[in-house]
Amino acid sequence: MSSRVAEWRAKARELMPALHPAVDHDWSCHVFLGELLHLVWEAHRVSDTDTLDRIYGFVKWCFDQPGQFLANAAVISFYELVFDEWELRHEIAPWLPAEVVCRVRPLWEWRLPAPRMAELDRLLAQPADAPTGEAG
Repeated sequence: MSSRVAEWRAKARELMPALHPAVDHDWSCHVFLGELLHLVWEAHRVSDTDTLDRIYGFVKWCFDQPGQFLANAAVISFYELVFDEWELRHEIAPWLPAEVVCRVRPLWEWRLPAPRMAELDRLLAQPADAPTGEAG
């Protein structure tokens, strides 16, 4: 497990150099991803595409890693909760790759009231302009 910890910390340092103190903190990947949620919501509020690219890029990198450790952390500690700031749903939806949506949708369905889930399904089914950067 320690090599996985070193991997995610190195990738986080690479993509988010301004967050070195948080990356180097003695947190698990789950806690760090939870902290990134607040940053991604704020970045959406101010349309900070660079920060969005970095955060979504890091979380997608975790999601794509072999094995289940980092992929599960990305799902449980970030993607499952990303719509908790419901007013940002229109901004968030285009940043979510189809493979993430497929895997996380059952968790959203479990967490969200039916009318919100129906709206989310409509949002995610709409072809949208892809966000700028490599994360989208």
